[in-house]
Amino acid sequence: MKQSVKWMLLSAVLLSGCGKDETSALKLDYIDHHWTVNKYSLEAEPVTDIDETLAACTGDLTTSLDGELTVFDTVVASRPPLTNSGEDYMFKSVTYVKGDKSYAICRDMVSHRLQAEVIPSFPEEISASTGTSIGRAPAVLQTKASDGAMFLQSEVKSGYDHELELFPDSLFSFSQALYGEMEIAVEGWPTLFPINTFEPATSSMGDVQMMMAFSPEEKLPYVLMGHQNGSFSSQPIEVTFDATEAAPRYESLKIERIPLTEQVLESGKSYPIFTFTYMKDGAPITDTVTITYREETFITEEERDLQQEHTDMQSMWQSDEPFVYLHKKPFSHEQPLAYPDVLKAAGTDMTDLIDTIDAAESVNRSGDAGEYHQLTILDGLKGQEFEVTYKQRSKKIDIFLTDKLTGETYKLTSEGVETFLSYFPDLKKTPKN
Repeated sequence: MKQSVKWMLLSAVLLSGCGKDETSALKLDYIDHHWTVNKYSLEAEPVTDIDETLAACTGDLTTSLDGELTVFDTVVASRPPLTNSGEDYMFKSVTYVKGDKSYAICRDMVSHRLQAEVIPSFPEEISASTGTSIGRAPAVLQTKASDGAMFLQSEVKSGYDHELELFPDSLFSFSQALYGEMEIAVEGWPTLFPINTFEPATSSMGDVQMMMAFSPEEKLPYVLMGHQNGSFSSQPIEVTFDATEAAPRYESLKIERIPLTEQVLESGKSYPIFTFTYMKDGAPITDTVTITYREETFITEEERDLQQEHTDMQSMWQSDEPFVYLHKKPFSHEQPLAYPDVLKAAGTDMTDLIDTIDAAESVNRSGDAGEYHQLTILDGLKGQEFEVTYKQRSKKIDIFLTDKLTGETYKLTSEGVETFLSYFPDLKKTPKN
């Protein structure tokens, strides 16, 4: 069976878990006590409705936000890893935006782009917060003398291995935007990464100041970014004009600002903003540096569903298989489990193991506690926890799984026990009798 087909079959089992027959052992849902959920703002009250955050953007999606937009607070849900490998760490953020309607904007670890959903109202914790108006594209702002002075007095030059020469007259300011990227390019050749990304959740960082700098030792220009909230970032400007050559270095670089009137930047249009003048082969060269804003689009329902079904569209952070663990101690926010206290199901294909658990028979009895007496399944944002008990017979062993949430107990079939043990070859200690 092809891998993509196998994944689609497995997804059908996992993603429909909470809607399965009541006699089925597999009922994946949000495990509330695994998650911590907080508002982004410092003055925020704790968020109590975990399920509302995790379920956001799982229904009908929209790709457009109508009306004048105001961004309210962001709620961030995070699940620390169960094991010290860290591979099952998970997070999701939800930003609330008001336009002609109320919107939830979501980011998770599967999608490379944001998702948007129309919602009937904001959660109570959000309704009390203060919103920030935001445009759909960044606008060029008048740069005040106080902005430049504050920029120069900051620690923007600290933390570098090489001395930086600043160009104060290059200071340029722009506002936040709803969703997109700001790109910088030299003679039409952009850097590998954008110099700034815009999302609703970052609107509270305030307007952005940008100043150019130069490292004489590295012979590289730098772009320095400062925000109203006091945060700074920087990156060298390295572009490659020829794929066979290294990025160019600049001798005696001088940087001048090209005046740009106050205006909203049109998506996809390049605006000349600086000139780089330097020496090459004994002659002066002048290059034009441009900035380009590129608006991003929200993901569609079809794209979201494809990402969940096909392994080749998964995020590099997100496994295309569920994580299944057999362990001695319970999940802990403070202390991840490590071998031998936890055994991870062996292999890269969990299909047979998941099918085995799903096929377990509902019973009114259980076995005895063994050394590894807990089983946890984690699949994306959802999961399920079981208590595991054992009953040793003369020639075989029975294995029982009790759902921690419902209290229902299930017994693996004889074939299921063999499959289960094949996924946990280190399970050697016999249960207590």
